[in-house]
Parts: sequence; structure tokens; C-alpha cells
Amino acid sequence: MSTWKKLGMGVLATGLALTLVGCGNSKSSSSSSKMDKTLKVSADPSYKSYMKSVIPKFEKKYNVKVKVSYKAMLDEDDALKLDGPSGKGPDVLMAPYDRVGQMASQGQLSTVKLTSGRYNATGKKSVTYKNKVYAAPVTIESDVLYYNKKLIKTAPKNFKELEKLASDKKYAYANDKTKSVAFLTQWTNFYNAFGVIKGYGGYVFADGNTNAKKMGLNNSGAVEGLTYMTKWFTKYWPSGMQNVTSNENFVTSQFTSNKTAAVIDGPWMAATYKKSNIDYGVAVLPKLNNGKDYQAFAGGKAWAISNYSKHKTAAQAWLDFISNKTNQNKLYKSASEIPANTAARKEAVSTGDDMATAVSKQYDKDVPLINLPQMSEVWTPAQTMVTNAASGKMTPKQAANKAQKTILTNISQKYDK
Repeated sequence: MSTWKKLGMGVLATGLALTLVGCGNSKSSSSSSKMDKTLKVSADPSYKSYMKSVIPKFEKKYNVKVKVSYKAMLDEDDALKLDGPSGKGPDVLMAPYDRVGQMASQGQLSTVKLTSGRYNATGKKSVTYKNKVYAAPVTIESDVLYYNKKLIKTAPKNFKELEKLASDKKYAYANDKTKSVAFLTQWTNFYNAFGVIKGYGGYVFADGNTNAKKMGLNNSGAVEGLTYMTKWFTKYWPSGMQNVTSNENFVTSQFTSNKTAAVIDGPWMAATYKKSNIDYGVAVLPKLNNGKDYQAFAGGKAWAISNYSKHKTAAQAWLDFISNKTNQNKLYKSASEIPANTAARKEAVSTGDDMATAVSKQYDKDVPLINLPQMSEVWTPAQTMVTNAASGKMTPKQAANKAQKTILTNISQKYDK
């Protein structure tokens, strides 16, 4: 399972670390015209081949020696609060979009400048915290619809079509013929469930997810969305779909064994599906029964500059260089990750890659992954909200009320001081 699907749960510990270590003024690297001679860059081990192809050209262009280290991205992000002040940390590192806001709030990231024209509004918002930009977008991600071409010829365009599939006896669950595995997704993970909540009119935080003092997880639209998801849990799906520790594996096993026609998941699952040798396609998410778009979280990764760095001029040059169209195209070809650079993204789509096409189209419908530190308080209560409604322990309205109250209470206790 990819970092991106777990990133919400993975940032809980980081979100709690609110001590503003080294919280001095973030200075843009453009404040100095003198280029640094060295630059420490940290990259995920999966990027080794890509880094080897771009570093020599950067060194030649800027006459800067790059010292690259390879460390799992989230591990590097976690380590910065200690390695940065001690001088052991990198000058430049990568972070998921939601970590950018958290790390910026803790004084760990420097503000940066984005080259004009490279990103759309969603990309810019993903790396903006309190009206300041703290990173350069690298990749984009979104939930998409995978469908088994052996079972269905085309991707379902809406949930009414998915419900029709769920009523087809050939998709009856082997261990309980009254239930269906025609369509599956892990809605107990709020990363996946959010798109339904949003599509029906709910939201997480007010004012475009910038005001954590007000929420919309229990408004009428959110409750309607939760009620619709509950219908799938109670009417169609096996009870095991409520199990937050095993339902992800269940979804994967059913899809890869040619029993499930369609699933909603992220691009990180493509490698698993390819290994299973099933013939699958990828499409944008189906429209909801109210005719609205399923608006998932627009996720991805970004390059950021450590606020502890003494080489911010070279670091900014790295961000400018690594995010240009040429290097973003190289990243796509090397790692099969969809570029955040709009020109490079357009080129990736032009190759006919259905994943690039689906992610790109869906991303433009999506909501930027929330990067407020307070978002760390949302994931677990929101998961419980779904399971409480799905199990029948609470009505959807009761479950939504409890989740929102819990989240706002936790935020008040931990952040309003």
C-alpha cells in the first residue's frame, strides 16, 4: 500500500509535534545572488535511477556539487525536526502535500518561489500554507476507477451503473450469496470516503479548508453522502468490508482474482494489479447519484527547502531545475508518476497512458489535499464515523455529529492555546 493512501494516518504523530523548533523567519533563497558550492538533497530510494539522470546536468549548469542521500520520504520528513537544527539534515527534501503545511507550521520549511506558468491552481494551493508557498509540486495523484476488462467492456460512468452490477448474481460473494463483490472500495479510509462526502455537499474545514475552527462533516450534504455509503455496507457488501484492518486486502484479492468488476483506489495499486496479470482499465471516478462529481483528494508530492539550510540559493535553483518540463518528463518516464508541471502532464496524457489520462482528468475535479496541521485530528474520527454508520451502531447523522464534535474538541485542546 502506497504512502499516499496511508498518508492521512501516517501524519498523526507529526501533527502532534507542535513545538515550533527553529521557527525563525523563512527567507527565500532569492535573497542572495551568490550561488552556493554544495547542496545536500534527500530522495526516496525509488528515485535512484531518476536522480542519477538529472544531478549531473544540475551540477554542470549551476557549478554546484550535489550530495544526494536516499531515505524513505516520510522517514526523512520525520527526522528533519532533529537533523535540521543539528546540521545533519538535507537542504532539499520531498514531502506529501499535507505534510508541507504541517512542517511549515513547525518552522521546518523555508518559503520558496514557483516558476510562473508551471502549475494550475490546485497544484499551487497544495503547497500553500497561510498564503505563503513552501514547496514546488512534483507529482499529482488521485483516486481513480479500476475496472476488469474481462468482466465489463467499459468503465461504469455513474453509481447507478455500479448498483446494477451489484444486483447481478454473477458477482455474489462466495461465502454469502446475499452479498455482492461487483464493486468494492475501502470507504473506511476517509481518504477514499471524502469524495462522496464532498460530492453531496459536505466538507472538512470551512472557507475552502483554511478555517479549522468550523467544519462541515455533519451538514445535510455530508450526512446524505454518509447515508449513501452506508447503503453499500448494509445492502450490498459482505460484513468484512467494515473491518478496517482487513478490508483493503479483501478488495485487492477479489479484484485480482477476477471476481470484482470495479474498484476505487489510487495509482499506487497499479503495480499490484499488473503483477496479478488481470486485464484492467483505468478511468475517472463515476458520478454520484445526485449527478455531481466524486471529488476525491488531490494528492501528490513536492520538493521543499529546509528552513535550517545554509544553502537556500542553490536549493531554490534545484527546485526551479527539477520542476521544469524536461525533468518532469524524465520523472514520468522513470517512475511512471504523473507530473505536476502542467506542460509535462499534458505530454504524459498524450502518450495514451490511461492512468495518466484518468489521474489528470480526475485531479482537475478534485479538492487539494488539506495541509493544515489540524487535519491530523480528522482521519481517525472520520474513519469511526463511517464504521459507526455502517455497523448500525449509530444513524449517519449521529455518527457525523459525534465525529465532528470529537475533531473540534481535539483541535481546541491541542491547537487553540
